[in-house]
Amino acid sequence: MKKTVNYLKYILAITLLTLSFAACKKESSTDQPVATTATLSFNNGLDLTGKFDFYVNGTKKASLDALIHSDYSEVPEGKLTIKVSNTGSSATLASADFTLTAGRNYSVFICGTAGAPTLVLTEDNLNVPVKDSGKIRFVNLSQGAKGLDLNVRGKQPIFSNLAYKSSTNFENMAVAAEVDFDLRENGNTQVINSLEKVKIESGKIYTIIATGDRSENSANVKMTVITNK
Repeated sequence: MKKTVNYLKYILAITLLTLSFAACKKESSTDQPVATTATLSFNNGLDLTGKFDFYVNGTKKASLDALIHSDYSEVPEGKLTIKVSNTGSSATLASADFTLTAGRNYSVFICGTAGAPTLVLTEDNLNVPVKDSGKIRFVNLSQGAKGLDLNVRGKQPIFSNLAYKSSTNFENMAVAAEVDFDLRENGNTQVINSLEKVKIESGKIYTIIATGDRSENSANVKMTVITNK
């Protein structure tokens, strides 16, 4: 009889311990909020006068001058309709549907030409750079038959043969007070534009953007650097 009582006590203790563990696990899991939003930066890659308004699912999120970008703002996860129009006008310049994943960061760029603007979406990995470094990436919004090479002056390309409407990943770059970047069409030695005296700060994340239509004249290309974070 004594053995039976001890056995029952043992079973009861194990049951209570299991229930307690399950309750703690449930409470712990509910303490962790589940992300339901992404973040999105809006970027004007059209070298035109006037302002553009950016809308997400019909709600205005940013109003930008030429070659300007916005900070990241929260947007819903899932399928979104992004539209761009001239400020003060209801006419749509460009519109596209994109699917965003909760907890991730993105940038949307308007690019192309005044007669045929288009939208490009990139996913932005904003992980912290390694010690004593910043990060850079390159986005090619310059129309042309050839890809583009970006290099630090006097050195081999950091990014090679990047096609139109494409983006590289962010890469670590050592801190520097001044860096000169040169841009070439892939396979050519002629520099078509430069971005000089760019400061690379520790922990900062940058995007270098090439814009302008190269199909008729490579002199139309412009380069811009923005700070993502």
